[in-house]
Amino acid sequence: MEKILYNEKGKPVAYIASDYRRTIYLWDGLPVGYLYEEQHVYGANGRHLGWFRDDILYNNHGEMAGFTDLTCPVSIAKGPPKKKKAPPEEIRPRWKVPKFPKFGYKPARKGLAELLRAGQVSSEGGKALPQAPED
Repeated sequence: MEKILYNEKGKPVAYIASDYRRTIYLWDGLPVGYLYEEQHVYGANGRHLGWFRDDILYNNHGEMAGFTDLTCPVSIAKGPPKKKKAPPEEIRPRWKVPKFPKFGYKPARKGLAELLRAGQVSSEGGKALPQAPED
């Protein structure tokens, strides 16, 4: 079953598919990352983006960036229909895991969509695509 990821305002931004890789898709159907060992969030470009612990997505600084319906601090909104999933890119080698942060209750400085977009791969040599704020 897919897990929807909400931003700090309760808006659905992404979801974790129930496929073997646990691919993370933005709401528009773009694959941007995946879960590794059930807690590490990696971008398709190999970047370590954060941790998924206790139904909260934390960035690499230990700040809360995304939530499921069970952990969202505000009422969740029903979003528009999800777009059709684009085929996932071939994942790049994983970068080294950063130092384990102290998880806290501080909201992330960057929004959930911006954090996840940092993991997407372009068709131009594996560079990350420019980021557009969506939160």
